[in-house]
Amino acid sequence: PWSTDSLIAAMKLESAMLFNSVVSNDAPLDRLIDADYTFVNEELAGHYQMKGVIGPEMRQVSLLGSPRRGVLGHGSILAVTSFPGRTSPVIRGNWILTTLLGTPPPPPPPNVSEFDQSVARDRDLTQRQKLELHRQKPNCYTCHSQIDPLGFALEEFEWFGRHRPISRGAPVDSTGQLPGGVPFEGLSGLSETLLRERIDDLTTQLSRKMLSYALGRQLEYYDEATVGDLVKQLQAHERRLPSLIHAIVQSDTFQMKQTRSSE
Repeated sequence: PWSTDSLIAAMKLESAMLFNSVVSNDAPLDRLIDADYTFVNEELAGHYQMKGVIGPEMRQVSLLGSPRRGVLGHGSILAVTSFPGRTSPVIRGNWILTTLLGTPPPPPPPNVSEFDQSVARDRDLTQRQKLELHRQKPNCYTCHSQIDPLGFALEEFEWFGRHRPISRGAPVDSTGQLPGGVPFEGLSGLSETLLRERIDDLTTQLSRKMLSYALGRQLEYYDEATVGDLVKQLQAHERRLPSLIHAIVQSDTFQMKQTRSSE
């Protein structure tokens, strides 16, 4: 009963308003990942256990002193990367690799489930412990060694976005590391690590996503040259999002689309 249509609408609007604020403030794309502010109304603030927010209007609030940072701390992202009733480090880690970084892991081998039945039914094991057992299989290690640590960093947030530092009477283990061995802990640590170690992937993926949105279609192999130009211009302007929008509108690829549309 607490999962109302208005709460879900506020979650969606929170993410949209963060993106709009980065554009309108001429901010770098980094703020999408490490923003120390967000947008909530009274219902969403109550869901996040924030105090002092009254009324249905969405407004900007500070996240100082909060474990949330950027879009990865939004209920919208945390909910769609979970199963109903429980979190999934696999889905969350895969979303970060595929959607956020544009570096999807290899597809899983055929006929491989998330867990063996005996492991899945063991109520004494945490989700992390089950995945660690799963990774011991040689044909599962390659993918899960990339995916799981990213998802573990978000385990301090339950399946619908509430913060849960304690689970089963013990502190949630939100430590992880990148495939190269760079360690991090929790959402704030993951955000800092992604911006420090994977900023080039973030820049390229955002350029692809924005160009695809502007063109109204999926990108093809012949669009890669345009993507490369957009990345260079974005980097030359300190990764500020308005510069990417201007570069897309001025690109030959977008201009040719407009010409064909008018014809």
